[in-house]
Amino acid sequence: MDIKPNRLTDLSDGKFNSAVSSSNEINILMDHLANEWIEIAKKLPNPKPLFGNIWHQGEVAILFSNTGKGKSILAVQLADSITKGHSIITLDVYKQIAIYFDFELSTKAFQRRYSDEDENSHQFSDDFIRVEIDRDKHLESDEKSFEELIIESVKFQVEKSNAQVVIIDNITFLSATNEKSKEALSLMKLILDLSRKKSLAILLIAHTPKRDIFKPIQLEDLAGSKALSNFCDTVFCIGESIKGSKIRYIKQLKNRNYPIEFHENNVIECEVVKESSFLQFKFVDLNSEDEHLKKISEKSKDRIDEIIELKNQNLSNVEIAKRLGVSESAIRRRINKYHKKSQ
Repeated sequence: MDIKPNRLTDLSDGKFNSAVSSSNEINILMDHLANEWIEIAKKLPNPKPLFGNIWHQGEVAILFSNTGKGKSILAVQLADSITKGHSIITLDVYKQIAIYFDFELSTKAFQRRYSDEDENSHQFSDDFIRVEIDRDKHLESDEKSFEELIIESVKFQVEKSNAQVVIIDNITFLSATNEKSKEALSLMKLILDLSRKKSLAILLIAHTPKRDIFKPIQLEDLAGSKALSNFCDTVFCIGESIKGSKIRYIKQLKNRNYPIEFHENNVIECEVVKESSFLQFKFVDLNSEDEHLKKISEKSKDRIDEIIELKNQNLSNVEIAKRLGVSESAIRRRINKYHKKSQ
């Protein structure tokens, strides 16, 4: 490809050079021809998988679910698999150093979770670094917010450990007001800046507000979703199942860089088990999200007139489903069936 000689472009090593600006200008942006960007990108390595197609090197991801449904279990399992280079739930993993910021479990709780009744403990890799908050330190500053202090501490720990993967459990600890868009936006900018400058993969653990556990999970179920999800690369979640108290499913909701593989028709069904002192998600099958949700009751089936009446009131299928306590897909099927009979 011919590149204009008057442009300051060096594609030999994939490095970027900014265009010349006058001495009176401060230019923080870089410009290249679109074709030049393609050539630059070709010389950059493809991101390696950290959780199959769900999460890759250099990406900021969010994992969320209802309280107590296994977010931390899966997060530690991810860190364990990444630091050992072992596949997780049949998905590919690229070996890296990982640092896990645990703002949830105490030291003793962590030990008990990964030990059996005889106190035989799971052996983690030496590339797995776990960090707790030092509550003896002063957590306030006149010059920096609490979030900025935490991010600065995260940066210090990352540089100290040379980690390429960062897991923060959970984002609520970073900002108790992250559901407010202004604060969430500020927090995500700090996290994105950390990720981009140091080429880090960052996984943020988040929660959902109180929700009906038997309805399809949507991006809107993430607390502060608009501000949080808009600025991350990928979002995935853990759902509960009617199949049993230990059954969970993993579903992708957003992937900026790759096609979504584990959507509502292809969720990852797992069982939460403890094997050899290690609490984990164990792969069961791939199936549809609908299999894990409460089906429309016979009583609701007999109330098609009520469903149509609500529809005539300009309520959406989602709103009708909320009123009847069923999934949106069940309402959609009933309405379609009703219209077919009416023709």
